[in-house]
Amino acid sequence: MDCHCHSNRRRIGPEWGLRPRRDAVSAIMRLQEEMSEHALTPAASNPDLSGAFARLDELESVLAEREAALAAFKAELRDLQDAYLDKMGPWQAQLAEIDAAVADAEISAGLRPAESDEDEDDEIGEDADPSSELRAGASRPAPTADLRRIFRDVAKAIHPDLGPNDPSRYRRHSLMAEANRAYANRDEDRLRLILRAWERSADALPEDGLDALSRVRRQIAEIDARLVAIELEFGELRRSALWQLKMKIDDARAQGWDLFAEMLLHIRREIARAKARLAVLRRDDAR
Repeated sequence: MDCHCHSNRRRIGPEWGLRPRRDAVSAIMRLQEEMSEHALTPAASNPDLSGAFARLDELESVLAEREAALAAFKAELRDLQDAYLDKMGPWQAQLAEIDAAVADAEISAGLRPAESDEDEDDEIGEDADPSSELRAGASRPAPTADLRRIFRDVAKAIHPDLGPNDPSRYRRHSLMAEANRAYANRDEDRLRLILRAWERSADALPEDGLDALSRVRRQIAEIDARLVAIELEFGELRRSALWQLKMKIDDARAQGWDLFAEMLLHIRREIARAKARLAVLRRDDAR
């Protein structure tokens, strides 16, 4: 990409924000179905307490494996981020500094208008203000009848005011915030997933009069909810720009070339062009 010398800001790091994957949501829902066959079986159809304990042991093993896999996945992405910043960060900073000098020289030469504080605020706001996402969503289609119905079901089930204690209200509040985001994004699948996760959560079970089997079922439901949360987190990470960068790096490596090396070559060319532009401006100013 050619250098645009009138720009004096560059983002350090990959762009964020990618389209969600419906197949990931479907996979999570299938996983939930499989787990829920055992996790929330009524006591009347599963009177064997030893069987419930066996199921609990099985789910605890699955949970330990998924927690370890998630931790390893996060560590891999952190390592990639560190490598990106280590290799690209100094060059990005150098380019940003030269671009700023070019902008100042162009303003001094009358080749571009000076930026006002209001312009500065607008540019920062578009890049960092979460409200920009709301403005971008103004063109989204109107919610469908099904979307509105599912959202009402979620709100009635998990509204924070229905929580019996502070921890429950906090969990409800977090889920409600996630439901609000899904509604704003017109994501019906995600709303369904939130509702299904709630129906299998510990908070949805009765508080009083628990016998031994019911207590085990509550533990199973808690693990079930955590497994769903882990899969949701995996989905979010796979939609991140870091994951996209990793996929591009892996694809390039499979084809026998180094993406980082290409990125470095590109930014060095941009720096050379920006330096040349700055030299011309300073030479003209000295005449």
